[in-house]
Amino acid sequence: MGSQILNIAIRADGGKQIGMGHIMRCLSLANAFRQGGHRVSFISKLDEGIERIGLDQFAVIRLPLVEQATKCSFFGDAERLAETCKMIDILSDDKIDILIIDSYHVNEEYFRTLKPHVKRLVYVDDINAFPYPADIIVNGNITGKYLTYRKYNEQQLLLLGPCYNMIRSEFSHLPVRIVNEQVQEIMLTTGGSDPYHITTRLLRVMLQHEQCRTLRFNVLVGGGFANINDLISLQHSHENVFLFANSAIIHEFPEIVYSEISPLMLRSDLAISAGGSSLYEFAACGTPVMAFIMADNQEFIVQKMAELGYIHNLGWHDRLTDNAFMDGLLTLINAVQQRKDMSCKGQSLVDGKGTERIVNRIIQSLEAN
Repeated sequence: MGSQILNIAIRADGGKQIGMGHIMRCLSLANAFRQGGHRVSFISKLDEGIERIGLDQFAVIRLPLVEQATKCSFFGDAERLAETCKMIDILSDDKIDILIIDSYHVNEEYFRTLKPHVKRLVYVDDINAFPYPADIIVNGNITGKYLTYRKYNEQQLLLLGPCYNMIRSEFSHLPVRIVNEQVQEIMLTTGGSDPYHITTRLLRVMLQHEQCRTLRFNVLVGGGFANINDLISLQHSHENVFLFANSAIIHEFPEIVYSEISPLMLRSDLAISAGGSSLYEFAACGTPVMAFIMADNQEFIVQKMAELGYIHNLGWHDRLTDNAFMDGLLTLINAVQQRKDMSCKGQSLVDGKGTERIVNRIIQSLEAN
């Protein structure tokens, strides 16, 4: 089995409303499989996610957004029923060995219907919503070991905790962070999308404050942003605002400069971020973070990371007042030792080898049979 080339399919979506976190971590896993010589393709629905997958040159099979149920005996809502029927055809036609699913739009019957058609069914999870009938469960979050997973059966493999975090290879082998006494640059990111326009709001608040006017702001613009022109206007009117992206939107908006993510995180003394997978990337870079919550699945992660001293918790975005935000920011800017402690703890949390460990455990589980 060690020398056998495996066919792997990954089911994940990314878009303006759901963000790009599922796509980005699955791309990390896909690249790890590809480096091992295996064939990887994606199954996806939304344009933004499909476009991002294409940048890494993986084949994508597009699922229709809505399709009427046909001949399948799967019981569920019409779209999930139709998706499962289509998925079975794909698994059969492409002779898929391993199916990896990273989606919250699943139920027990969804897994049960697909499982017989592959050698290994893998589910990438964040929330432990119910006992999943999959062969392998992956939760690389800091909360993974606190969610009291119960095995669906004795054979099920649970890969839990930050040692299985699907961080991208650009965040491995980074140097130990030297924390500057004075904060000079702040990074601002909400990930691949910003449906609540938080980036614009917080940037305006900081630009209006006297103590922030000498700071440089490195703003990451996601491919799913709907208010890019507002950010460009702020950049034009403030010489200390710089817009960056690591997606194809740079071709549509020449004012935005292309950049990989890790160099922005490494050059920034402090970051303001949504509570998604970016928190682990900041940790690897040793960049102190103030995190706000944008979605239910982020709440426990942000709370636990703050409780353990890795980040500063700003709470839910819609309950965060401008004054509370600025009070927290100015406090952390002036708390040099706290920033040093956060940086040191963060760099000990993830080592960038999570995807390699996941790939090895999946392949080992096949070899054991």
